[in-house]
Amino acid sequence: MSVLLSSNAPHICRDEFDKEALEFLEKYYPEALERPMAVPILYVARHRMGLRVVEKRLTEDFSVLGQMCFTSGLTEIYDKEDGSYKMVKARFGTMIIDPDTIAKRNEGCKNNTIAHEAFHWHKHRDYHIAISLFDPKKAVRIRSAFGEYDESNRANWSDEDWMEWQARGIAPRILMPPEQFDEITTRYIEEHSNEADLHGSWYLHRAVINSLADFFQVSKQSAEIRLSERGYYLRE
Repeated sequence: MSVLLSSNAPHICRDEFDKEALEFLEKYYPEALERPMAVPILYVARHRMGLRVVEKRLTEDFSVLGQMCFTSGLTEIYDKEDGSYKMVKARFGTMIIDPDTIAKRNEGCKNNTIAHEAFHWHKHRDYHIAISLFDPKKAVRIRSAFGEYDESNRANWSDEDWMEWQARGIAPRILMPPEQFDEITTRYIEEHSNEADLHGSWYLHRAVINSLADFFQVSKQSAEIRLSERGYYLRE
């Protein structure tokens, strides 16, 4: 069961990530729980959640992939043409995705970023709207940076750190729900087993990851992490 921090930021345990992802899909796209599929997360964000999804560069160094605006007001973007940061108007419910995400990373990374920001809107909106009372002229937002969190330092995490950690862990599960992921993984293990007999377990591991990434339209890294989370150890 989720509990609240003293600030009322939702606190979700790691073992609740799958449950949170399933609740998200049940609310916005239950079709994904009926059969395995690549979740059309951009469609979900725009048409099921009513979000405005726009593409704008957020940082010069590509350190931020996405941003969710919880209130209307001014927010900062990076203008590649003149190499400067600018304040622009954004209305509540606007999701900003860096247009170079696919070129710099891959399509799976873009899908994960959209799922990440969508979960922020779904779970963290009330927290951020409450913050807007302090400065109504500035758009209250949360930004999704590229990089890893040091979980050994969790005692010193801010509320935003906790919410970023939650969205990072839950977004891939939205794109790869557990039962559907297991069904497709079993299928690909069977399909690639004959080749694995010739090339070894490393071949099976890599072939299954590639197939899962293609099927769910996620990055290979995300597929590999999910494979491990679900208890598949194909290299042994």
